[in-house]
Amino acid sequence: MIAASRYGTRTFLCPCHHPVLSFKTSALRPPRRLSRVQNAASVGTASQASNPSNGGGAVWTDSPEPVRLPGKVPSPGQLPIPDSPLLPPAGILAKAVEMGTAKAKLPAMKCFVMAVMGGIFIGFGGALAVSVGPNCPEMAASNPGLLKILTGFNGLPFGLLLVLVCGAELFTGNVALLSTAVFNGKATVKQLAQNWSISYVGNMIGTGIVVALMCGGAVFPYQASGVLKMAMPKVGLTFKQAFLRAVLANWFVCLATWMAIGANSLISKIAGIYLAISAFVAIGLEHSVANMFIIPLAMVIGADISASTYLLKNLLPVTLGNIVGGAIGVAAFYSYVYGTLGQKAQAA
Repeated sequence: MIAASRYGTRTFLCPCHHPVLSFKTSALRPPRRLSRVQNAASVGTASQASNPSNGGGAVWTDSPEPVRLPGKVPSPGQLPIPDSPLLPPAGILAKAVEMGTAKAKLPAMKCFVMAVMGGIFIGFGGALAVSVGPNCPEMAASNPGLLKILTGFNGLPFGLLLVLVCGAELFTGNVALLSTAVFNGKATVKQLAQNWSISYVGNMIGTGIVVALMCGGAVFPYQASGVLKMAMPKVGLTFKQAFLRAVLANWFVCLATWMAIGANSLISKIAGIYLAISAFVAIGLEHSVANMFIIPLAMVIGADISASTYLLKNLLPVTLGNIVGGAIGVAAFYSYVYGTLGQKAQAA
């Protein structure tokens, strides 16, 4: 007769039910898995949970189901465990609301200084973009698609990575973050307008600083043709074309910001940022802060572009389009699906 537990020791019994032979059955036992304990109600089944303090809130369990200690069920939008490699969409929204709320409360001078830094970082990315992609005439003639990929991958993704990892205020990203805070009742329209205004002016000053440094250092004499190739088509668009391209551009940029918010490692942030930003550049969309660098740089090195043409034919429609793309395409959508904006709509 054999008496055996599911895992553990297998025992052979004689007819009188006395143990004769025992041996461990660890070879039959599936490998243990480390389940993260969350402050949530118990779900599924668990055969065993030992060392509840092991690993700072982790338990070893034989069950294929995750073990959860009894407690309060997480509310919708509650952030998951801190070391999760990627937050779920509801968690990203909750973190975006938190970030937008913090930005809304920034003192004006601190916001301005960080916005200047944000413009400088985008200027750094723009400088790389105009130095690499447009200066490959052989590739442009033989493989223009590859050139678009190269131009998209080198430059502006680097600038946004600096903004999000090193910390700075970027107008286009703040469009989504401040809108998210407003839609979820954590910031006011006045705070939104103040942050947008300060970050916009600061970004323009920051990109101007990079233009001045690059031109003062004679960095661009041999790359002037590449700068002109990027700048001139931008001022040749109609108002409608520039506006719609800008809607799409900041949709991409704010999705890149969204993915970076949800990622908890530098590699993950890089992947999300580079994929989305290189896509919008390769497609040929319009980003207001990037244009604050590219078009003034072209004007300084001799492009036939007047200030009124730059401001009215490009910067104005592109800024308006960027606002629509970030505030509606990202902030409003996710606030409706996962936030209080949708709850208010349903209650009405």
